[in-house]
Amino acid sequence: MKYNFRTLVFLTSLVLVSCVEKDSGNHQFTKAYIALQGSDKIAIIDVDNGELINEVEVDFINTGDRPHYIVIDEIHRAWYVTLISSGYVCKFDLDTDQLLDSVFVGNQPALMDIDRERQILYVSRFMPMPSMGMDGTSSQLIHQIDAQTMVILNTENVGASSPHGIALSNDGSTLWVASNEASHFFKIPTSTFGLYNNQAENFQLGYDVPANYEINDNIYNALELILSNDNSQLFVSCSGKGEVRIFDTLNGDSLKYFSTGIMPWHMTISRDDRYLYTTNRMSNNVVQIDLLSGDAKAFTMENLIMPHGIALTADDSKLLVGSSMGDTVYIVDAQSMILLHSIYFSDINMDMDEDMNMNSMHMPTGLAIVQE
Repeated sequence: MKYNFRTLVFLTSLVLVSCVEKDSGNHQFTKAYIALQGSDKIAIIDVDNGELINEVEVDFINTGDRPHYIVIDEIHRAWYVTLISSGYVCKFDLDTDQLLDSVFVGNQPALMDIDRERQILYVSRFMPMPSMGMDGTSSQLIHQIDAQTMVILNTENVGASSPHGIALSNDGSTLWVASNEASHFFKIPTSTFGLYNNQAENFQLGYDVPANYEINDNIYNALELILSNDNSQLFVSCSGKGEVRIFDTLNGDSLKYFSTGIMPWHMTISRDDRYLYTTNRMSNNVVQIDLLSGDAKAFTMENLIMPHGIALTADDSKLLVGSSMGDTVYIVDAQSMILLHSIYFSDINMDMDEDMNMNSMHMPTGLAIVQE
């Protein structure tokens, strides 16, 4: 369903009024932004009450733009989303949810991280889109974008196919990138980002892979990267191995690994670096790993089918999980993993033994949380 401009303005005004009411009395209001990849929308959720409060259209080409991943800059009051089919990165106002600007980067912009102090956005490029007339070769590119003007500043070629996972150090000095096809990850000083003939330092995900990062071995299939809050450790979800591998950011040494479910996807970590959470796409569950004891607990919910995005609230009390093929976002207690709220986006029958109408699915993927 498409909204006209007047309807969007009216819906936005209702959201703003609702926010004012919720924020009265200095009450903190926690919102989540969820990319609905199947319906070209961003869902906005009131996390405290488990309610859908708005949907924002992201539609450039009218044939499936496929919003994929979201990052939020609460300092400069903006949020950003990648559109993997139409090739855009879009910037929206965090207070009004109105589109501010966009930049075209090319086929399948995937994940992002942002230097909020310098307002620099880093975007990974994943796989080609043959249906859009691309050259049929996998991308090897990472883009550096001025988040104020939405202009591409520099482009880095890591030399390995399908860079997907991406993580930026707290001080903005180091960008980590992992190839999904070659089992390598890269350490890129942002001061040298985009310099001609400057090859980033690379590391193997395991000793069982080729030393040459130009070979697509497809053994580990790194999916996402995150850093510990003190930036001393890099976590890599290895969807091809069913594990999360941890590396020392000082020298790239392998430290340890934890088994997860089948095909670990996105991750989030608690503020004290104690608990790591992973969505496991083919196990249809979420695993909570105690990084001190090594204990791992698996949790599932009804309609948790091919879980994708995951995020913690600022106080680590609530965990949000998106079910891409279950059309549901779950809000759970982060310690007990007891379900608090479910937000269901579709009325279709999700019995996996029956045919599903893929065109009617919303497919929640990436998600991000902001506390006002």
